[in-house]
Amino acid sequence: MDILMIGAGGIGGFLAAKLIPAGHRVFLLARGAHLEAIRRDGLKLVEGGGETVVHPAAISDDLAALPPADLAIFAVKGQDLEEVIAAYRPHAKSDTLVLPFQNGVDAPDLLAAAFGAGNTLTGIARIFSNITAPGVVTQYGGGSSFTIGDVEGRQTSPRVRAVIEAFRAAGINAPDCADVTVDLWQKFLLFNAVSGTTAAARCRFREIRANPELMAFFRGLVAEVDAVARAKGVALPENAVERTMAFAAKMPDEARASTAHDLDHGKPIEVDRICGAVARMGRELGVPVPNSTAVAAILSPWRNGAPRGR
Repeated sequence: MDILMIGAGGIGGFLAAKLIPAGHRVFLLARGAHLEAIRRDGLKLVEGGGETVVHPAAISDDLAALPPADLAIFAVKGQDLEEVIAAYRPHAKSDTLVLPFQNGVDAPDLLAAAFGAGNTLTGIARIFSNITAPGVVTQYGGGSSFTIGDVEGRQTSPRVRAVIEAFRAAGINAPDCADVTVDLWQKFLLFNAVSGTTAAARCRFREIRANPELMAFFRGLVAEVDAVARAKGVALPENAVERTMAFAAKMPDEARASTAHDLDHGKPIEVDRICGAVARMGRELGVPVPNSTAVAAILSPWRNGAPRGR
């Protein structure tokens, strides 16, 4: 399979390092020092004490310079998604499958509008990984999974099964799932709360756990996504909020979202795809989402990164 990886960071770099040794031709969109290091020395994946170095079939910072693909994986930050969709649309084949791995829930709809519902997949990445040096991606914790379905959340079509089996043959955990859409929203219940609280309060999970007021705010963020999902007709389990809070209770003290990490480093943040999206959907659906609205307002000055001079 010819696979275009739009983004070579923690997710795209990890997947490329798995798919290339499995015999797939992988093309990478990358930038800056990361691109130059991969072009010169290859892409290095560090995981579980071992290292893998792979060389993509093509790499560029220009989508127009990369070959046509059977599968295009969108592994960029949420704030870059619409720009990348517009840039790639003229270069996609009529039957190119597009697969997003984003932190929010609206990527499948955005891709379906641009490439057609029949060519659009839904993806859920569960992995702790990031670029640790130019040309180097490191995975932490050992476990990861990439759940894949169509825009309706099903895994039954031949095209979806082909992607799942390609991932599995490359040693990537691609689990079966009864309803991928439900799983996407179930993840979002947790991520909206972790992202919003650790970024807005500039903290890690230890401070959330130790502060009853902050933990109540965290739970409110979980409950707001649950309410929005149900208003949209997503068939979440009745105990979705309690399941999410039970999972959160086991999170490491040091845990925090990538949103908080990017905020610390003055980078653009995914506010409009996470709590900002909940605030927007709440308004549209008439669902009260005060906590998500507050977080979106608090973080809005930093959506494009820290202003120069700060």
